[in-house]
Amino acid sequence: MNVRSLEFRLTLLVTTACALILCLVGVLTYLGIDRILVREQDQALASRIERLEVLIQDSDNVQQIVAKPKIYQNMLGNQDNLFILIQGQQKLIDINPLNIPIPKLQASQQIAFLNVHQTGNATRLAWKNFSLNGVSYQLIAGKQWSERLGILYSFRDDLIKYLLLGVAMVSFLCWLLCRFGLRGLRELTEQTRQIDIQSLQHRIQVAHQSSEVQLLTDAINHMLQRIEAGYQQLNRFSENIAHEFRTPLNNLVGQTEILLSESRTSHDYEDLLVSHLEEYARLKRMIDSMLFLARADQQQIQLHTEQLNVQDALEDLLSFYDLMASEKHIEISAQLEANSVVADHQLFQRAVSNLIENAILHGVEHGKIEVKVQQHVLDTRTYVEITVLTQGVQIEAQYLPHVFERFYQCESSRHQQGRSGGLGLSIVASIMQLHNGRASVHQSENGVCFTLDFPVN
Repeated sequence: MNVRSLEFRLTLLVTTACALILCLVGVLTYLGIDRILVREQDQALASRIERLEVLIQDSDNVQQIVAKPKIYQNMLGNQDNLFILIQGQQKLIDINPLNIPIPKLQASQQIAFLNVHQTGNATRLAWKNFSLNGVSYQLIAGKQWSERLGILYSFRDDLIKYLLLGVAMVSFLCWLLCRFGLRGLRELTEQTRQIDIQSLQHRIQVAHQSSEVQLLTDAINHMLQRIEAGYQQLNRFSENIAHEFRTPLNNLVGQTEILLSESRTSHDYEDLLVSHLEEYARLKRMIDSMLFLARADQQQIQLHTEQLNVQDALEDLLSFYDLMASEKHIEISAQLEANSVVADHQLFQRAVSNLIENAILHGVEHGKIEVKVQQHVLDTRTYVEITVLTQGVQIEAQYLPHVFERFYQCESSRHQQGRSGGLGLSIVASIMQLHNGRASVHQSENGVCFTLDFPVN
């Protein structure tokens, strides 16, 4: 068994706790039996003294009793018992087979007890003083501990055996319970090991599981769902970036091969260089955009925030894009409120510009683009909401969750290339994230609507 496994540690913990409890119960039982034996021994000694006292007081002559000590010796039986009758300083009866030294005992009208340890034979003494015919007597009875200790030692040995057996049984039962209780976790581990990059769509299902394992299973399945989504997004990104870079490279290679296939004039070469320069500029924009997104992901972009008047900033942008929109006979209408936000001026313009340029690029001729600015409160925070609605444009529901992915373009818009090369909306999302805002898109009855929410503060 692995000493670091949960099964081993639970077994060890429960076994240790049960062992401590069993030891505590054993010690308390041992002490309780010891007290019972002492109490029974004291009662036996007290009963012996009382019987002898009655016997002496009922006798006509104490000397007749003293003359027959063998009677009392036979009554005592074993050599571990003693009986002494003292009159003044004289021992009238001295039955002490083991010659246990008796200390000087203070006079007591009630039965008193004392433990004697002066020799190797530990003894329990009981004594009582009484008077008979004006003469003082002292009765002393005693019994060695050997019988009591023999019982205790025998009980102790049996108790240790039972404790060891109990700990072993508890350990075994605990191991069985842990094996049974953690089988859901083992199933979860085994199924998790079988998941690789080719089976990210697989979800873990454990038949025997507790509520804790169910929570862990749900968390792993949720993680697999996110990993699968990220892997699919990475595959789409690889496919899209290959497509975006292949087009200008094919143009460069194809135009160069055609030009080199036969003799050309210097004017032809100049036209080729101009065409190449356009493709180079397109590649450079894509690379710059990719570097911006990479720096934004690493939080390496320093924001230069300031108080911006949204109405003034948007009016400047709309006047700039009026000429581009007029080429497609697209009307741009605006409903602007004089709201202000704290934002980076250049990044603010870039985010809104990308949305407007995207709307013009994909908008229908003789269509209309509506730009609105309004203020609203969401989750106790105040936002300035900028919406760009492109009328007549529809995006299928399956594409909406992916429009902010890098290089992602709907199949219908593959032939339409913007200045950002498929990264414009991704840049918008990164800019909003840098400003602790959010970018979203939804399909309305009139067209597709992009929304930017800038926090007021």
